[in-house]
This record gives sequence, C-alpha cells and structure tokens, in this order.
Amino acid sequence: MDREPKSGIMRDTRELDSSNFYMRRLVAWVNRVTGQPVLTLVVAGLTVFAAAWYSAVNVRMNSDNTKLVRQDTPFREDYHDFLDSFPQFRDTTLIVLTGESVDVVSDAQELLAAALGERNDLVSYLYAAGTDPYFEDHAFLYLDEEELEDAIERLARAQPALAALTEDPSLRGLFGELELGIENVSEGDEPPRGMIRMSKRVSDIGESMLAGRPRALAWSDEFFDEEETVYRLIVVRGLEDFDVAAPAERLLSEIRRTATELYLTPENGVRIRLTGMIPLAHEELATVRTGLALAGALSAVLLVVILGFGLRSLRIIVATMVALLASLAWTTAYAMATVGEFNTISAAFAILLLGLGVDFGVHIGLRYEEETYRGLSVSAALDRATAGTGGAISLCALTSAIGFASFIPTEYRGLAALGAIAGGGMLFSLIASFTLFPAVLALMGPPSHYARAGENEGLRVRDWIARHAATIVLSAGVLAIVATFIDVRYLTFDFSTLAMKDPDGEGMVTLRELHEQEIVTDYSLTVLAPDREAAEALAVELGALEEVTEARAPSYFVPSAQADKLLMLEDAAFFLEGVLYPEPAIEPPTDAERLASFATLREAIRTLPQNAGGAALHASMRRLADLLDAVLNDPDSERRARELEALMIDGLAERMEWLRRAMSVETVGFDDLPASLRERLIDIEGRHSVVALPSGDMSDAMELRGFVDAVASIAPHAAGRPSVESGIGEIVVRSFRLAIGLAFVAILAILIVSLRSVVDALMVLMPIILAALVTITMGILFDVPFTMANVVAIPLILGLGVDSGIHVFMRYRQDGAFVDMMSSSTPRAVLLSALTTLAAFASLSLSPHPGISGLGLLLSISVIALLYCTLIVLPAMIELRDRWRVKGGATR
Repeated sequence: MDREPKSGIMRDTRELDSSNFYMRRLVAWVNRVTGQPVLTLVVAGLTVFAAAWYSAVNVRMNSDNTKLVRQDTPFREDYHDFLDSFPQFRDTTLIVLTGESVDVVSDAQELLAAALGERNDLVSYLYAAGTDPYFEDHAFLYLDEEELEDAIERLARAQPALAALTEDPSLRGLFGELELGIENVSEGDEPPRGMIRMSKRVSDIGESMLAGRPRALAWSDEFFDEEETVYRLIVVRGLEDFDVAAPAERLLSEIRRTATELYLTPENGVRIRLTGMIPLAHEELATVRTGLALAGALSAVLLVVILGFGLRSLRIIVATMVALLASLAWTTAYAMATVGEFNTISAAFAILLLGLGVDFGVHIGLRYEEETYRGLSVSAALDRATAGTGGAISLCALTSAIGFASFIPTEYRGLAALGAIAGGGMLFSLIASFTLFPAVLALMGPPSHYARAGENEGLRVRDWIARHAATIVLSAGVLAIVATFIDVRYLTFDFSTLAMKDPDGEGMVTLRELHEQEIVTDYSLTVLAPDREAAEALAVELGALEEVTEARAPSYFVPSAQADKLLMLEDAAFFLEGVLYPEPAIEPPTDAERLASFATLREAIRTLPQNAGGAALHASMRRLADLLDAVLNDPDSERRARELEALMIDGLAERMEWLRRAMSVETVGFDDLPASLRERLIDIEGRHSVVALPSGDMSDAMELRGFVDAVASIAPHAAGRPSVESGIGEIVVRSFRLAIGLAFVAILAILIVSLRSVVDALMVLMPIILAALVTITMGILFDVPFTMANVVAIPLILGLGVDSGIHVFMRYRQDGAFVDMMSSSTPRAVLLSALTTLAAFASLSLSPHPGISGLGLLLSISVIALLYCTLIVLPAMIELRDRWRVKGGATR
C-alpha cells in the first residue's frame, strides 16, 4: 500500500513549527527547563506545596443539589416564597418510627419528641404529628367509616375480657373469663369472640418474660388493626448549614444517640429511620466522598498498570505521575480561589483530570522515546518531542478546555462550576506537561529501550483498514443514521434531584416506603389562598383536574362524616357501657390466689375435649398450658406470676380512660385543631395552603410536566418538588443544547484556524460526532437516562474526543500519508491515552453516587466509541482521501 507522499501534506511539522512563534517559544521553554531541572522542580514543588496548603485550608463541599441551577428563576422564587411563608418546611429531617404495636410506636414517638424538644442547642423546630392529646382523644373520628366499623368489631370481641378485667383487674379475672369460655366450648358452643386472640396475647407476653425480654401488652392493639406496620413521624429542623464540611452530621448522630439512650431499638419493638432533605443531603455527600475516594484509588492503580504495560518505561511513568499530581494540586487551589466550593458534580474533576491529564504525558513520552531510538540525547529528544507534539497537545488542551467551558455561560451552575474548574485544570495539565514532565526526564536520563510490543498487530490493523476503508466509512455512515433515529425517538432526561441519591441508602429506601404507603409524598404542589373560603374553592377547582387525584385545603384535616361516625360510637358505647363505666373493682388477689388461678386454668385446659372448638383453639390452649406449667414450676413462681400480671394488666386502666374519652367526643371544627398543626396550614399573614396531589406517575417526565402545567393553568405560582424538577429539566435541556452548540462552533472554528482547512476540520469532527451519537444510543439501550450529572458527557465528548483526532490528523500531516501515520507512535499513544482515560472513567462508574456513576458509565462508553472512531473510522477516511488524491493526480 506504500505510495509517494504528496508535497502539500508531507512537510515535517518540526520545520513548520520552527517558523511558528508559539512553537519556538515552547521549544525554548522546554530547553531551558531541561537545562535547569533541579531549579525547575524546586520552584514547582514550592508552588505545589503552597497550592496544597491553600486547598486544605479553604476546601468546601456544598451538597445542596437545589443550588445546582440558577436561583432567580420563577419556579425557584415561588418555592422560596412558600418557604418564607412556612419556614418550618425548610431544611427538615423526618424521623420515621415504625413497629407492629400502636402503643409501643406511639410511646416511642412521645419519648423521642420530648427528648429532642429540650435540645435548644440542636433543634430549632420540632413537630410530632399525633402526639397532641387532641389526636389521641379524636382517634376514632380520624378513621374512615370502614376502619371505624372494624375497630368497633374488635372492641366487641374484646368486650368479655374487658368486662372481666374491669370487675377484677388481675390475671385471676382474665383467667376466669378464659375458664368460662372453655366450659362453654366443652358444652358444644363456639369459642367466645376474642378467646383465641387473648390466649395468644397471654402466651406471647409470658414467653417473652421467661426469655428475659419482658414487654407489656399494648392494649391499643386490641382496639386498632395491628396487622400492618404502624408509622409515626417527627419533623425536625436543626441548626445546620450546607457550608459545613459534613452537613447535618451532628444533628443526625445526636438523633440516633438519643434514640439509643431511650432504648428505642428494634429489639424493643420500634425502628428509627431518618429521611428528608438533611439526611438525604448527608447520605449523598457520604456517597460522593466514598465514590471519589474509591474511584481515585482504583484509577491511580489502573493508570500505573496501564502505563507500565504501555510505556514500559519507569522514567516516563514517574514523570507523568509527577506532572499529574502537580496539576491536581494547582487545579484544586484554583477551584477554591475562583469558584469557592465543590458541588456534587464538580467534585468529579479530579477523576476526570486523572484520565485526561495523563494523555499529554503519554504523547510526549512516546514521541520522546521514539526520538531516543534514533540516538538523540535527552535534551535533543525532548526538544524534538516538543516540536513534534507541542502544537497538537496545545490544541488538544484548548479544545478540551472549551468542551468543559461550554457549560460556563449556561444556567446550570453545577456544571458551570465543573466546566470552570476542569477547563482550568486542562491548562494546568498543559503547563505541567511542558515543565515538570521534561524536568523529571532530564534528571532521570533516557528511557530503557524494549522491543515494541504489538508492532506486528499494529501493522495488521493498518493493512486491514487500508483494505476495507470504503466499507468502514460506509458502515459508519449507516451507524450514524441508525443512532440518530434511536436518539431522536427514545432520548429521555431524568432531572429528579432524587435520581442523584443512593437508591439503597436509608433515606431513599424510607422515602420510597412512605410514598408507597401514601403517608407522605414529595411530589405535591402547594398554592396559597388568601382565606379559608378561597382555599375551599381552589381545592374544588384543582380537584376537578384530570392530572390531580386530590386537592387538600386546610379543612381536609377536620374529620369527615362526623355525624355518621358519632352515631356509630354512640351505638358502641351502649354495648360497652359496663366496660366504660364499671362497678368498683374487687380486691386484688393475693400471691396464693393468683397462683391458684394459674392452676385452675391449666386444669380447665386439660379437660377440653379434643373434638371441641377447632384446631386453632386447641393450638392456642396447648401453648397457654405450657406457659402456665412453666410459671407454676418456676422456683420463684409467685414473683413470675406478679410480673406477668403487671405486664398484662398495668396498662389497661390508662387505656380504658382513653377509651372513655374517645367514645364520648363531640363534633369538632377547624378551630379545634391543635395550634401546632394550624400553623403548618396557615401562614402568619392568614394565607391558607392548598395541596394538590398528582394522579400520574411522577417518574415520567411527560406526566410530571403535564401535572405542573395543569395546576399552573389555575394557580401559576404553585410551589413544590414537581415545579422545581420540571423547571430544572427545562434549564438542563437549554444548557445541554447551548453547551453542545458552543462547544461545536468553538471547536470547529479553532480547528479551521489551526488546520487552515474547513474540510480537514470536518474530517476531524465527523468521527467525534459519530461517537457522541453512539454514546447516546448505548445509554438508551442500557437504560442509562441523562441526569443532572451525566448530561455533561456529550459536550465533553466533543471537547475530549477531538484530542485524539487532532493527534492522528496532525501526525498524518507530518508524515504525509496514511501508511506512515499508522506506522508511527501516534496510534499507540492514542490507544494508550484512551485506555488510561477509560480506566479513570470506569472507576467513576463504580461510585455509589448514581449521578457520578452514570457520568462514569457514559464517559466510559464514549471513550470506547471514540477509540473506534479515531483509530478505525478516521484513518479509513484519511486512506480514502489519499486514494482520491492519487487518482486526482493521475487524471491530471
């Protein structure tokens, strides 16, 4: 395939560069550095130390994802207006208490709320829904009619046991009722309602006591359905700030410590979990830290391994790593001096620089190695390597910086910060590559020369491309068409800030559970109405929308259907009259009488006929008989019996007093609601909040937008997560389009000026565009939607992908022909650079932070696509161009 090079493209770049002012100064600079390497390293070392010290003192991390976009947009202003009216909703922590017992969980809620309420040094606002006596006394009115009917039915089943216990509030009274039930069953009757249930309760409590885990009977569970998990919530607003190094760490740790000190643990029947804005932000910061630490360590190891196999020169590897570490230190200090803080997106700059900063050293190092093969001295080889690669590397640094900087003018402040930091980092990498890199090599001497691995494979690839150039280019065109079709049709964006959270973290798992149980939802919109009448009218109007499943005015919190419920309670109070208003109780039993009741019940159980009452009754009675035997045979049986009685009976009097109050309530109105609740519904100016709940799937961007638009058609200033996320989505899409446009136009302009040819510039860019299309397609196929974090991938592909194209094309210009270019060190350098970049990006994909992980995955896919496009498609295009030029010359 060898052919004569054409004079128009044959000229050595070293000769061209010698007439270029920039290149002359760059070569002179490297010559001066290699002439005084010790002084260079000392001065550079001092600047690195100063930068590292400055960074350590000033480094800050802001984990508030709501600050990733500009704050002066209408949807943000509406949301801030709402928070100004209801500051208690700002920066909150939601403590979720769950368990199987109403009494246990409710008591835990009261204990924890009381303890935290005393912490003025920690908590600025606390609201424990349901702890106010109002909710306890009116609990039956807040049940729907079906639930109330079930509660009354349960009371009816418990009525015999309750009647016995009000007359004789001891185990003697309870066991007497069970004996009566056994007697009735023995005579052929059905087991009394509640008999099996109560015998199970005695067995449960007794077995726990004997096992050393005593727990009292929760009598509220006998009145309410305990089959489902019981939830109680405490809302806390702490004295926290996103500007601190670890947001909310003290608040969250103190909440957990307090719960532990109060013995609120799963072993004691209650589970404590934290969610809400503060815990989610804290978890996200932890995942960012963990992910970046893991990615940094892994990428550093992979970089050394890949460079070791690829360069096979310890000297070049050391020089590369020294330059890389210096550029990281300088960039971090620059970031703190200019941007002032890292966010959850810009924190990834270090990993990006680990992958990209190595590229410059690889290209210089391999060219330097190539020149030393020719017998040149270290200084001469570095001069020639600089002359040969300096133009391409400088152009690459500029285009990469443009790729990053394309987000700076956008409204997406999070990515703008990444663009500013990483763009500056590329320039620092350029400085380090032509300062520290040659200085280290000048001190260490020439590299050891090894046989070049893979040389034959490289020649075979070159010949294969040459033979199939037309097919490669044609198939690339077809691939571009197919990818474009898929991308246009199926490209989706997920702009939920929740998509940036660890889905397996406690905060997200708990929040999803609360959503699924319809206990709370983040996806509602709130509108402020001037008064109660307007709020009621607005709720009716919003509730009529197809996109709204329910609209709640403050009156929603007043019990509904009170007349019907009060009639039901009146009927229940009639058949429970003997329980609610009993005669004075008899004298409590002595120890001997109590043990006698144990023995009498045991004997009654033994007389129960096998064919009476059914299998469930017999199973419960056998279990109860075993418990009675265990207590009676205990060496300290009297104490055990007293202990069991206390666990079973002591809480009954309080519950019966509550039951009397709950059964005798009257009609209530809005003004009867607790002040702590009313202040969450009406602001200090008297405006009433109306909450609209969505009917659609809010994970679907189209349904989210439809819900926001529908509500906005009636209430333009509705505030809440849906409007924020919808607004963020619009900003990110605009930023995405603007960044791509800016990057494309700027890079194309620079290529045209640098290459002095529109055709050449387009040849470099077309494979990069194909790589971008393929990356989007693979993201769609692998179900990796664009998020607030990984949307930066496409503009970066334009900025970073063009680097390899520049190296390949400028080497082609130097050597004058496809064959010579493919036989040089440049394809090897491009491959090695891509592998180091892939190592860094792939390590990001292992991060537990979904945003960073998605960014790493998409960038990894893009590097693989760029490798194919740069080392296969672009050389094939160059080969076809050479053929056309040869044919054109022949025809002339």
